[in-house]
Amino acid sequence: MVQMSDVSRSGWATVSVAALMALAVPSPAVACTPGTDGGVATLTCDGVRTEQLVDDVDGTVVTVTPSGSVVVPSANALDLRGNGQTLVNLGQVEGGGDSDAVRASGSDLTVENSGTLTGTDRGIRLVGGTGGFTLRNHEDGQILARRQAVRLDNDALLAGNLFENRGLIESTEGRAIQSRGPGNTVINHATGRMLGGEEVIEGRMDFHVTNYGLIALRGLEWDPDTFTWTDNGATVDEDGIQFASGSVHNHGVILATDDGVDIDEGTVHNHATGVIVSAGVDTERNAAGIDIDEVLQDPGGPRDGEIPRKVTIMNDGYIEGPRAIAAAEGAVHPIDILNTGTLIGRGGTAIDLAPGQGDTTITLSDGSVIDGDILFGGGGTNTLVLGPFSEGAGMNGSISARGGTPEDIAAGTGTPYGFDVVFGDMVGLGDFRSFWRGGERFTLNLAAGGGTIGFTLFGVEDVRFGGTSYSADGFAAFLAGEGVNVIPLPAAGWLLLGGLGTLAALRRRRRAA
Repeated sequence: MVQMSDVSRSGWATVSVAALMALAVPSPAVACTPGTDGGVATLTCDGVRTEQLVDDVDGTVVTVTPSGSVVVPSANALDLRGNGQTLVNLGQVEGGGDSDAVRASGSDLTVENSGTLTGTDRGIRLVGGTGGFTLRNHEDGQILARRQAVRLDNDALLAGNLFENRGLIESTEGRAIQSRGPGNTVINHATGRMLGGEEVIEGRMDFHVTNYGLIALRGLEWDPDTFTWTDNGATVDEDGIQFASGSVHNHGVILATDDGVDIDEGTVHNHATGVIVSAGVDTERNAAGIDIDEVLQDPGGPRDGEIPRKVTIMNDGYIEGPRAIAAAEGAVHPIDILNTGTLIGRGGTAIDLAPGQGDTTITLSDGSVIDGDILFGGGGTNTLVLGPFSEGAGMNGSISARGGTPEDIAAGTGTPYGFDVVFGDMVGLGDFRSFWRGGERFTLNLAAGGGTIGFTLFGVEDVRFGGTSYSADGFAAFLAGEGVNVIPLPAAGWLLLGGLGTLAALRRRRRAA
């Protein structure tokens, strides 16, 4: 900075040519100008800066203008150390040499990004404080990194954070968002894209995701016109969203090579426009659209390793995978599944619950389309709730419980654990088109609008219909007595479908080579 102490009466300073040149060409170190706004400290970067910017003043607002840039070749670009600071980026911030665009160590940081944040290591990394972080990545905003695009260290210490995205958050080798503290919320809007080279989003306890956009492994793509996905070299065996406890509300698209959503306890609601796909190998049981773990995974937390609490899954949209829904083999906690949408198990099983799981209720109604078997656990009371169904509903597979494969049971060499069947309140006697009962098998064909949906059930114990409880044989006798058609052999050996065209089309949805 030029010291203008020698000033003549005319008001002109006597300065050297070198000093004048220094005035004409700002130093990279002073391209960010300090100031105040209503008593709040500010730093405004309106030029080109190539040296790290460090600020430790609580409450500072750092603004990088559209013409401003902080591009540091071999260090973190911004090092923010105060509490309650705000970064407004409209320009370019980049940390080079395996460094971060933004590194912060205080609490209650807010980042409003409409520019580009690029980290050759991480995009945004919080290494201290107690949490309270807010990220709003706007529609023109990009957060790009080699490893985690957004990472919060210190695990449980960093709590109560909000991540809101309308732009692009992308990691080439790591996660788009990693935040393991409790009480985190992720909102990905319709224009938002979150892409990862491994698990796209990772959280732990009290973790909540609402998605209207795209959450995907890099290399996976979804075509909404053909309802098909392609894999162009995505990293294998990686999840879309992984968390221990909380909720996912999906209105958009989630694509993964292992589990679309990996949950220990909580709620997943795939809404009518929602798509969740696991592009895992069809023969892999442990890859699913939604996967339920057997223990609560919260290292260092008070409940780590516990049996999780209840999982509730509601599907009004489309879920596909080697299994649409699966539970780890050792899982024993209760699960409720309510389906009005489409469940596709490319490996032949749509819902595959663990041997020791019980107290499970699976409800199928409205436009349910199931391609694959449904397999209850054998650890307790299980209930299947059916109907009413609408036009296009279809079932391609059988429903049974652990204790014998459907083939073994049909051949009389296996003995299934049982489950109860409950018909919905709006199901009337006129909805029963035909039935057949023999051994452990109970075939039921129900009205689905103007069509028919057929179920082949093995191991039915009690049936509840119209406020009355029956044994399986007693309900078959009731239907016969009411004049419901008995399916003649050999037709009883075949599943009648109301949605043949729909299911045939679903079978053609294969991944591209």
